[in-house]
Amino acid sequence: MAGRCASYAKIAGGVTLMRAARGFDLFYAITLIAVFYSGFASAGLAILKPLIVGALIDDFQFAPRQAGFVAGIEMAGIGVAAFIVAALGGDWNRRQVILIGATLGVIGSLTPIISNAFTVVLLARLLAGIGCGLIAATIFAVIGGTRDPDRTFGLYYMLTYLGAAMLVPAGSWVLAHFGAGGGYELLALVLLIVFVAVPRIPHAVSMQQGSGDRPTLPPFPMKDAAMSLSLSLVFWIGLGGVWAFVERLGIAAGVTAATISEALTIGPLLSMAGALSVSVLHTRYGRSLPLLVAIILAIVSVGLVGWGESAAAFTAGVLLFSFVWPVFLAYLGGTMAALDPGGRIVAMSVSSQTVGMALGPAAAGVLAGIYDYAAIAVLGLGCFGVALLLLAPLASRARRTSPAAIIV
Repeated sequence: MAGRCASYAKIAGGVTLMRAARGFDLFYAITLIAVFYSGFASAGLAILKPLIVGALIDDFQFAPRQAGFVAGIEMAGIGVAAFIVAALGGDWNRRQVILIGATLGVIGSLTPIISNAFTVVLLARLLAGIGCGLIAATIFAVIGGTRDPDRTFGLYYMLTYLGAAMLVPAGSWVLAHFGAGGGYELLALVLLIVFVAVPRIPHAVSMQQGSGDRPTLPPFPMKDAAMSLSLSLVFWIGLGGVWAFVERLGIAAGVTAATISEALTIGPLLSMAGALSVSVLHTRYGRSLPLLVAIILAIVSVGLVGWGESAAAFTAGVLLFSFVWPVFLAYLGGTMAALDPGGRIVAMSVSSQTVGMALGPAAAGVLAGIYDYAAIAVLGLGCFGVALLLLAPLASRARRTSPAAIIV
């Protein structure tokens, strides 16, 4: 068949489908849609978190501290689940892991409807976080094993932003009419659709065959994992700290609330553009150079937000910041996939993101309390500076590795 070359081989109870890079492949496109939707569904609790936290306070009569604990324990569950997925290595069926995750997520979303007692809701949301973490880490591993991981990560982030743009207004309407219980029902519905998508998701990773016709993975690249995950962690600490207080930074710079709102409204569009640019550029300029440029632009954006002292500088900083972080994440995901085609490092990156999102705002809040909001910008600059230092040895160790073939 013109433009397509397919060869089939029985491996691990599946069929390895190897395709040429050119030509539209409907089968592959449907697989990517299933992968992207499942990843988006796992992010639903994070997307609606700001809205649901308020609903917990208003509808369930939780104290702000209690609502914060509920939001935090979801992220803790995601981090724990990502380590579980990475620890399983290649000895796991990805479809089964996603099904388990979706089941836990649905149970954790429906339980608060039955009982709104704080302890019950807290444990239920921990369960939901673990479920969504299982899905997210598995999806990251699957994307890392595609033929174009950088481009695929870019498309994934772009479509996740597009989905979030539709989910947020839907969630706002549901919460306004049905309260916190309705919000959790919406999250359960989003996760239920994952059961439809699962049959199209690759169920295993194809590597070299070992004894007994079972695919075996190469030894875990510990040094590569340490450097790439450290880079991910410090970037997310800086990103989380600055972004959590970006509105306060704008006010401290004398920017009006209307201007801040406009910048934050346009920001997601720039994030979509950044993710799309990765899909277009792919690895034309390698991975290290785009990562270097992204970190440098992140440093520039923090400088504009923290010390620009004008509405124009603040807006430019927010928009630049919004554009570069998906670029960084997509190329870092591609680098992790090249370093470990088995997907173990990229699965663990979900944990580094979660920890970074928790530590960043916490550290920023402490610094702002001791000094002032400008200290948050210093935190961001420090984290991105460390990221630059970590990028150099990581780039020298990065090597070209053929991504794992998809088994369907």
